[in-house]
Parts: sequence; C-alpha cells; structure tokens
Amino acid sequence: MSLEQITNSLLFIPYLGTVTGCVQPVLGVGWTLNLEILFYILFAATMGFGRLTQMAAVGVVFAIAVAARIIFKPAAETVLFFYTTPILFEFLAGMALGHLVRGLTRLPVFLGASAIVFAIMSVLVMVLDFDLPRTLAQGIPALILVAACISLESYFRLFAPRLLAILGDASYSLYLTHPIVLLATAPVVASTNLSPWLAGAVIVTACIAVCLASYSFIEKPLLAISRMSLSAYRVKAQ
Repeated sequence: MSLEQITNSLLFIPYLGTVTGCVQPVLGVGWTLNLEILFYILFAATMGFGRLTQMAAVGVVFAIAVAARIIFKPAAETVLFFYTTPILFEFLAGMALGHLVRGLTRLPVFLGASAIVFAIMSVLVMVLDFDLPRTLAQGIPALILVAACISLESYFRLFAPRLLAILGDASYSLYLTHPIVLLATAPVVASTNLSPWLAGAVIVTACIAVCLASYSFIEKPLLAISRMSLSAYRVKAQ
C-alpha cells in the first residue's frame, strides 16, 4: 500500500489496485463511493434545472457513459470501464424515488408488504445464481425494496424497535467497517471449531459492535462538526 494509493483513495480518485487487479480504493467497498461522487457532482451541476429536466440531463450523461463501454469495449481493469458501468442507472432510480416519496407514502399497506416479500424472494434468486444481469438480479429488487420501505415508513416508526432505528443510522459505518472486522475475526472464529451458525452469530455481533462504536465516536462527531461549520458559513454569508 503506497502513499499514492492512500491519497487517491481519500480523494476518491479511482486507480487500479496492484493486489486485487480491480479499480478500487484501499478499502475495497469504497468503490461505490467513487461512483457516488460522480453522481453528486452531476447532481450539483444540474440543481438549477427543473426536476424532470435534471433527471433527463443526468440520464443522458449516464447513457453516453454506458454507450461508450459498448462502443469502445474498454478493458475491465481500466478506469473507463469502471465509470461506464450500467450501475449508474440505479442512481436515476434513486432520483425517481425521491420525486415519488409523497405518492409512495399513500400506498395501501398490502402493496408495501407484498413488495418487501418480492424483494426478499429476489435475493434468493440472486443467491441461487441464475446468472441474471445485475440490473434484474439486484437493481430492480433493491428499487422495489426501498420503495416498499418508504411506503411503510410510518408503520415502522410506530412498531419497529428503537434498536433497529439505531442500526439503520449506523448502517453506513457498518458498510465501511465490516470488511475489516471480517478479516480480524474470521480466522479467530475458524480456529475455535464453532458450528457454522454460532460462528456466524459471533462474527455478525462483532461487526455490529464495531459499527456502533464507529458511528458513536467517529461518524456522529464528524457529522456534528460539519453541520456546525455549514451553519456558521450560512450565518457569515448573510
């Protein structure tokens, strides 16, 4: 791991990893953040447009990117291949959900519950590996699941345990820290000859414990500082 790799990772500059042979940062799961930064830049650049115009503009850029992959056929280990992935269209799905939030909250309960069941069944299809395109196997089920959860959010607030809400708040920390915890705990657990179910429970518990600590002592303080800085900037600008 070189200083250049660490710097590129922190600045969200994609590069070819010398160990993995993939375009990803030091923390592997951070590859999604590089795509998110691209989306944030496009979103910010088009915020002055109307909603539909903004979606159309972002969609055109993503369509051009994916078309470039089809036309130029870049090698899988190149940055061009990374930035022309069809996964980009899933950001458009997120934008559409953002515009449809009010309508989704008025859907009948049975539709939301049915959609969640469908999304869970789709996960089983993905696990069974029917060799479907990612958009079908993951993108569409994820879209349906998020839409269903939005439609049932008012019920979740009434009946869901507080612990689930806390875990939801800490989910980003879980996403970033779980690979490190897996690397640290999996060999230890494997050496104890625990049953697969008990070993899995131990590893999941460790991942949750670390993510809650990360959320409480790193993520929340950083968010508080950034919000205070933003508030101070707004006051100063007035």
